[in-house]
Amino acid sequence: MRRRSSGVSTGMLIILVVIAALMCIALGVVMYMDKHDMLGSGTDASDVMGQSYEWEEDTDGDEEGSVIEEVLSTDVSSTASEGSAIDPVTGERTEVLTEPVPDKDVDIDKIKNSDNPDIYAWLYIPDTGIDEPILQHESDIAYYVTHNSEGKEDERGAVFTQTFNTKSFQDNLTVIYGNSNPDDAPFHNLNLYADPGFFNTHPYIYVYTDDEVLIYETFAAYESDDKLLVLFYGTNVYEQYCIYLNMIKDNIGMNGNLNEDKHPIGSDKVLTLSTRVAGKDDRRFLVQARMCGREPR
Repeated sequence: MRRRSSGVSTGMLIILVVIAALMCIALGVVMYMDKHDMLGSGTDASDVMGQSYEWEEDTDGDEEGSVIEEVLSTDVSSTASEGSAIDPVTGERTEVLTEPVPDKDVDIDKIKNSDNPDIYAWLYIPDTGIDEPILQHESDIAYYVTHNSEGKEDERGAVFTQTFNTKSFQDNLTVIYGNSNPDDAPFHNLNLYADPGFFNTHPYIYVYTDDEVLIYETFAAYESDDKLLVLFYGTNVYEQYCIYLNMIKDNIGMNGNLNEDKHPIGSDKVLTLSTRVAGKDDRRFLVQARMCGREPR
């Protein structure tokens, strides 16, 4: 009887081992298929400046997959906020603006030819004192942290983008940088958007190019880490961009400002203004806005 009992136990053990092995194989297949569906064909990495940067996953696969599904379903079925409409063919959102576009006499060609060829656009935010040229150095992404718009050494720096962005403002995510210290630095008053009252009453940001005015509407202002947003999140991979848009709501926290009615969808272009937080070298204050219109000049 002992031998018989031992035989039965051994047989059961073999069966359990086989079942466990099959379950591991099946789980591996499911995880692979889930990962493949999540990233889509040919979207395993973003090639920036000749280097490959893996998509950073802050959650496990199941949670991230559910986030993608939620964002995509929300995006497809999204209804426009009051005063706006979504084109059923292109998915782009158009707005009925509540105030006229400022008519600024800004000649970009003339400015960059006479002052600095790195100038390619102009940034204007009413009631902030931010009325500055936008520059981009061809090789040094930090050049205008320590140089002004004339190219001279200056601790105030200038307003600039990095070469991770094009100069067309057609990237999913465009980040404009500027110093907030000292007091007369270009982005010193960007922190006004930390005040809920100012945030709610100053919704528009304007970018003037050679031939048109790009109009952006603010939807968020908050403190964040110093991660290079364009490098990590500003890709042309639709799913990854949607994940980032959804993450913004989670990153804002209790002290940030958010207008959920104006939160971008996957077809929106987002402009981010970034400046260092005083006394916190690894933190940035961000003001984010989505493109809501454009007018010819």
